Amino acid sequence: MMAANRGLLAADKRYLAGVIHQVWRACQGFVSVVMERGPEDAFFVLDELDEWAAAQRRRLSGRTARRPAGLSAQGLRVARELLDDVSTFCSAIGDMVARLRASPLSPDEVEEECLMIVDGFVAWTHRMATQLGLSRNLRPQVIWPLR
Repeated sequence: MMAANRGLLAADKRYLAGVIHQVWRACQGFVSVVMERGPEDAFFVLDELDEWAAAQRRRLSGRTARRPAGLSAQGLRVARELLDDVSTFCSAIGDMVARLRASPLSPDEVEEECLMIVDGFVAWTHRMATQLGLSRNLRPQVIWPLR
């Protein structure tokens, strides 16, 4: 992804930063629900993020007039890949949470594991933002503390 940064326009960076910010917001929502009600009730947040990512991919396809204006071909390619990765992560995290719920761990241990998994998702998106040169485009610069 490092090489992808060379061809990104300002509009590309804004759009990609918006994708990452949406992931961070969903992760924060997941953490809030986990803390308030438990991991089994938080899965819907990941489902909503996955649905959002799918809708964004549809917008980026050439078949719709609602495609974001100003995105370069390179920006579209990176955005599609990023959205595909977000969907992959959502599915994988959902599978992990389901396995944790069926495990012999105590509810507190399951909660802690779920929070660590989401921390990993946030860390991955932060790494992607850094590699793509998007850090300046993200507001807020860092996600508020998850715990």
